[in-house]
Amino acid sequence: MNSLIIVALIAFSAGSGASWFVTDAVLGKQIAKMEGDHATEKAVAEKVYCERFTAAQALGDTLSDRLAQTESHLIQKTKELSHALSKVTTGRACLNGAAVRLLNNTDHDSGAVPQTTGSSAAEDAAVATDTDVADWIGSAKGQYETCRARLGALIDFEILKDAQHE
Repeated sequence: MNSLIIVALIAFSAGSGASWFVTDAVLGKQIAKMEGDHATEKAVAEKVYCERFTAAQALGDTLSDRLAQTESHLIQKTKELSHALSKVTTGRACLNGAAVRLLNNTDHDSGAVPQTTGSSAAEDAAVATDTDVADWIGSAKGQYETCRARLGALIDFEILKDAQHE
């Protein structure tokens, strides 16, 4: 073999090895720096997530406690209303049996509703007294207020949660 070729191969091999060593040293430092930066960013992101999660959980607990107190208050008000209604209603018939069946979805055929004849067309049917109707209205009002309070708590949670992150 020609000595010139041998020298060229040795020079090429030495140059390649040296360039690989220098490149690895430089890129190794850059890769290590990038990995360190990534680990730092990940730690910061995890810390922010934990802080937001803890804040949202605390907010949820606070709103849940407030909602429980509101619901307890509403239940008490509904009971008081029912008790007061029993004192001011007479218990006399308010809705006849046909009306009660319609309201209870047991008599859907409008042709089945008897015409008013001056006397009860269905004396064996259940009637609703003024006390029953007033009690139902009071109960429906309590249920509505409870639903409104629950929706309000959910809305408050979303609004306050978003406000915490701004």
